[in-house]
Amino acid sequence: MIQVGIIGGAGYTAGELIRILLRHPGARLAWVHSRSQAGEPLAAVHQDLVGETELC
Repeated sequence: MIQVGIIGGAGYTAGELIRILLRHPGARLAWVHSRSQAGEPLAAVHQDLVGETELC
């Protein structure tokens, strides 16, 4: 299994990529970084991901 990190995680495209990676059997989302949303939980930026990952 490959571990994946995302830089620029606050945008729409990042949200879609996160959803794809969460469902991919060969990938594990390890971290998401956003300079503009630093310190905010992932769920505050992408409310539709609440409960889908432990990163929220």
